Amino acid sequence: MVKLSNQDKLHPVLGIVLFAVLMGVFLTAGRYLQLNFGITGLVLTEVIFLIMALAFCFITGSKIKEMFPIKKITVMDILGCFIIHIGGYLLSIASVGVVGAIYPPSLKEADRMNDFLFGSMSFLPALIIVGLLPAVCEEAIHRGAILSNFRSIKKDWVIVLIMGILFGINHVSVIKFFSTAILGGVLSYVLIKKNNILLTMLMHFFNNAMSVMAVYRTDAGNTDVSSLSNLNMSSVLGVYLLLGFGAPFLLVIGCRILAPDSFKKKYIVVAGIISAILLACAMYIIVLGGGMEMRLNTSFSYEVSDAEEDMSAASFDIEEDTTAIVIVSLADAEGDYRVRIDGDRGSNIINAPVPKEGLRTFSYQCGFQTDHYTVYIDPEDNAVGETPSFTIIIR
Repeated sequence: MVKLSNQDKLHPVLGIVLFAVLMGVFLTAGRYLQLNFGITGLVLTEVIFLIMALAFCFITGSKIKEMFPIKKITVMDILGCFIIHIGGYLLSIASVGVVGAIYPPSLKEADRMNDFLFGSMSFLPALIIVGLLPAVCEEAIHRGAILSNFRSIKKDWVIVLIMGILFGINHVSVIKFFSTAILGGVLSYVLIKKNNILLTMLMHFFNNAMSVMAVYRTDAGNTDVSSLSNLNMSSVLGVYLLLGFGAPFLLVIGCRILAPDSFKKKYIVVAGIISAILLACAMYIIVLGGGMEMRLNTSFSYEVSDAEEDMSAASFDIEEDTTAIVIVSLADAEGDYRVRIDGDRGSNIINAPVPKEGLRTFSYQCGFQTDHYTVYIDPEDNAVGETPSFTIIIR
């Protein structure tokens, strides 16, 4: 890795000390600002990160252009960064599924964070505050100031591992630790190989922007149904692992494009082994259904002729009190629909709107008592004339 002209003044221990100071500031001043001033406090926290990075550069006498290197970006740089980022993003999704299945309370933590970030902001402010600001400020302190102290380490993978762990810790979140650690590792790899912090800033912005767009496209801020805490993650873990099984190959391809000189064929073998393990685990969980009994699995399509008439979609029996996951998917329709599940004894288990955009899918964990249940579809006026296709799974 390219060293700074004053590298003799920097040392890995100094990097750990700087990170410890960063965490101290984040857990004291940052926490105070965010608890008392909300989103404004979040903005101020990010600005503090940037000030700390610049102050460290000044104190150590480092050149700004060396600690925060900016170079011309090529088409191959963009292609390599895009591929390696998608690989890291898919692997991050898989990690969220694993953590959520092992430690379900962490899902509520993610929902609280989403409520804090998106509960009071429209799309554009969220894109700037959640997308752009961290991309500049967090990259300056992590890939700029902190990573500079590790440039003397000869093994690149050691730097990537350390920086990934530090970035995961900095987010102080069980559910996000591995996903942010993966992102931190990927960004650090790009900085090490290309020595261009502008690339990592763009990748960081792209990553956060994807999350912002996903929230606002699915209208997750306005319905409890789409929240992670409503998921029985164990029942959908196979899907999460299936999304991530191709990630190792994307990471390898991205590495090959960004750093062809240091690429080794054994990386492909390692990627193949990891992908095979992820795929095998995913199929095993999906085939076995996560160990949960299938209560209902039906797909149907019908023509909406009258919005005042609810459609009885399916029925099923619960022979003993249990908790089940309800998954509903809608296709071939643009109108508004609600899904109800009512018991013969008068209980209403769920009465939820189908998301208006995106995949038009929701999942909800709920408790069922012994009873006979019926699933109803309630269309709105704007659905008349459509022929929606529903898939409903209860297990």
